[in-house]
Amino acid sequence: MIAETIEHIADRVLAYEEADLTALLNHFKNRMEEFEPGPAWERAVIAYFLINGVRVKNALKQGKLNSRELTPGSRPALRLVK
Repeated sequence: MIAETIEHIADRVLAYEEADLTALLNHFKNRMEEFEPGPAWERAVIAYFLINGVRVKNALKQGKLNSRELTPGSRPALRLVK
């Protein structure tokens, strides 16, 4: 039940564009740094790390895709240049 709920939250976060999420990153970082114990601060911390998780996921994905292109013995990805 908890795993399904967390996956549902992940699906909803992934539905947004990274640029839109990144624009909110500083907002939640500022709220997180202005520590006031309570639910609003806790939500800000979770929101910050959800957004940062999307950025880490994209960086890992890009790294994996780039490493496939550079694998020895494989054919390079070619593009038509005019």
